[in-house]
Amino acid sequence: MQELSHNSLKKSALTAGLCAPGVVAEALEQLMRGAVAQAEFAACVRCDPVLALRLRLHAADFDSQQDLLRALLLAAPVASGAAQLSYAARWRQSIGVAHLAQALALRAGVADAEAAWIAGLAHNLADYLDIAPTPPAHAADWLVELDPDGWLADAVRYHAQPLVRGRAAHPLVRIVQLAYQLTTRADAVDSVDVRAALAALQLGAGEAAQLLGDSQTQTRQLAQRFGLADALAPTSGGGFERLARLYAAQAAQSALHSHFRQASGSGQVFALLRDALRALFGIEHVCLFAPAGDGSLQMTQLIPAAAGLSALAIPPDDAHSTLPRALARNAPQQFVRGETDAALVDEQIARLLDVARFMCQSLALSDGRTGVLVAGDALPGLGALPLWRFTLAECAEALMPLPLAMSAPAQPIHAAPAAPSDDIPRDRVRRAIHEVANPLTIMRNYLNLLSDRLGADSAVQRDLGIISDEIERVARIVRGITAVEESAPPAAALELVSVNSVVSELVRMSLGTLFAPNKVNVQIDLNPDVPPLPLQKDLLKQVLFNLAKNAVEAMHGGGHLKFTTRLADVDGLRQVEIEVADTGPGLPPAVASHLFEPVVSEKGGDHAGLGLTISRSLIERMSGHLSCTSTPQGTHFLIRLPTLHNSEASLDNTLRVNVTRI
Repeated sequence: MQELSHNSLKKSALTAGLCAPGVVAEALEQLMRGAVAQAEFAACVRCDPVLALRLRLHAADFDSQQDLLRALLLAAPVASGAAQLSYAARWRQSIGVAHLAQALALRAGVADAEAAWIAGLAHNLADYLDIAPTPPAHAADWLVELDPDGWLADAVRYHAQPLVRGRAAHPLVRIVQLAYQLTTRADAVDSVDVRAALAALQLGAGEAAQLLGDSQTQTRQLAQRFGLADALAPTSGGGFERLARLYAAQAAQSALHSHFRQASGSGQVFALLRDALRALFGIEHVCLFAPAGDGSLQMTQLIPAAAGLSALAIPPDDAHSTLPRALARNAPQQFVRGETDAALVDEQIARLLDVARFMCQSLALSDGRTGVLVAGDALPGLGALPLWRFTLAECAEALMPLPLAMSAPAQPIHAAPAAPSDDIPRDRVRRAIHEVANPLTIMRNYLNLLSDRLGADSAVQRDLGIISDEIERVARIVRGITAVEESAPPAAALELVSVNSVVSELVRMSLGTLFAPNKVNVQIDLNPDVPPLPLQKDLLKQVLFNLAKNAVEAMHGGGHLKFTTRLADVDGLRQVEIEVADTGPGLPPAVASHLFEPVVSEKGGDHAGLGLTISRSLIERMSGHLSCTSTPQGTHFLIRLPTLHNSEASLDNTLRVNVTRI
């Protein structure tokens, strides 16, 4: 077979094909029954033109990939509302032609009956596409992989051609042509061309009429079974359907979570990712680039791909290439072959992957680097789909190092009893950290669900984004606890962070939860000339939140809190200053003299007295300085951080700067 052109239909377009909701529901029920219902599951799915072909092309294994199959079914677009009327008519035609083609093949004994069913089922497959990225060449292109000789694809390609043209064609082609004519033409059995075609298969008109009647009866029964009968009326429960789809997406995310939990190492994670991309989005061609020692993006072996890709090295500051843009912007970037201003390296990647387009998406790797996933022939807008985002988030989480065993060494049999200790046993800490991951995942999932339900309101989505970022920050903190003290921490990934944005985000996040309930008025005075700094955003946010929380607690019944950013020259060096000033009663001299030392807090409750010690330590890790001035009129904390110009010489070569403005 000749290689398909880039205008032919791709598997990714097939994922947009509408499915029968009744078939999807019954298939899910059979899937939940487990291995005992494998035959019933297969019999059910073969009644849906789109699902039947998707599962055949993916060749999903029922026993080992039930989670992935469940995600595929729950994520499948289904016909709903008024669209069900036209969908039901197309579906009944598909089933009618499939059933009759199979019966003709069995009666004539000249063709594979199962192939006849598939060809008949798929003859009008393109009609099920709700959207298509490009005008399809023909639905037959999808069937090429299922039959190396091409007879199956030909049967679909030529199903509507006049019977006289197929007199000497392959028997499968002739049978599907005949089934189509008998199903769609009134009184076709009495026409000359149909009788001649029947005679060539050694069938009579009377026998053909009986087979047609049986086919029509079976089609009506299946239509009743799956809720697609002739009397179908559109439903009016648009809100309920919307809610049902949202919860279906949530269930798909749960299934994906279970799917990726099967992995026992990074290699297996990427194998599971390829399965998910193929099954859910029809993406066959994929590769992964990551920063090399010199900073250039080079192909990794984590995802096998064309060997020629290993010869490419893309500079991280190449603004023309889609890959560095995806990394810098931390957002999906699309590339289409033939664009006049596109980078040549992107054209070469597309050629080596044998795709017409690809989408790039940043992906956190287990070694602390951030790679770029290149997904070939991805549908436009795929990067905005919640299921796509969740798939990559689950992959990134599965790549995180597993909690390391931290149990204490066994004591000798005759050793003296250990002295009582307030330390929590490490195995309990390890178990607690492992369990914390579960509610965090649930919170993140339901946040995605809430985001979809609340629509596109920019203010709401911004607030939800802040919550999502904070959940992810908690997850990163928890994961960091699992590192063994003796092991060297991975190289930190720096970003060019807008200090002003961090302050604004912190105030917005805390306004209704910390400041307003405690009657604290907040003012921000941000210098727009403050440049972005190479920092870890989470650490700076942690320090500022701790300072703000201490200030609110110090002001008791209310007061005024001010955040200020400015540029300053200190000892001939350009620095950024962040000031957090409150109008509280000030610090007692005994407290001020030991302010940054770890002491037992006098606040009680959940205060450990370590907040300012940790804050100073974090600022020093940023090559900065934290100081405090306190009077009876209030307390001022001042953070000084070096600008990029001052810190370039001192940045360790192991620290990678991701050029992103937050």
